[in-house]
Amino acid sequence: MLRHGISHKPFPDFSFSRFAGFTLIEVIMVIVIVGILAGMAIPRFDSFYGMKMESAAKKMITDIRYVQQIAVSRHTNTRIVFNPGNDTYTAQEETSPGSGTWNSITDPYTRSNLTMNFHADAQYGGIDLSGASFGGISTLQFNLEGKPADGGTVSLGYHGWNKTITIEANTGFIR
Repeated sequence: MLRHGISHKPFPDFSFSRFAGFTLIEVIMVIVIVGILAGMAIPRFDSFYGMKMESAAKKMITDIRYVQQIAVSRHTNTRIVFNPGNDTYTAQEETSPGSGTWNSITDPYTRSNLTMNFHADAQYGGIDLSGASFGGISTLQFNLEGKPADGGTVSLGYHGWNKTITIEANTGFIR
């Protein structure tokens, strides 16, 4: 019944068959857009891996230099014991030169022992300490003048990225 051209139906007639789904073109467009966004994001993960590797290498270089400075400033022998099997390293100083007794060096930032465990550390988790060799052993030792007993290398790896840190034998120069 129409009165003055107005329908008296309580609700408009919306047929759900017209609104039941997406067209094939809409679905394809969504897939294309998601593919483009994913294609832009994946290369960024690769650069993230490189940044994480560089950050871990800089942390290790800083720790090596710090241990070298402790040797000079305290006139004692210091060392960093690398453990590639566990992906860890620990900094130590000799209680008195020639005693053979070693104590942990305190980290200047955390005030705890200067150690790095790449498995347990939130920032550097996943970094692989793949090797360390200083005259056939995995310990880098500095005398009271800051000279290393032997030069050598430390190797790190992470998701296909590799970094080798070299310590020169006579000068302790790190590159």
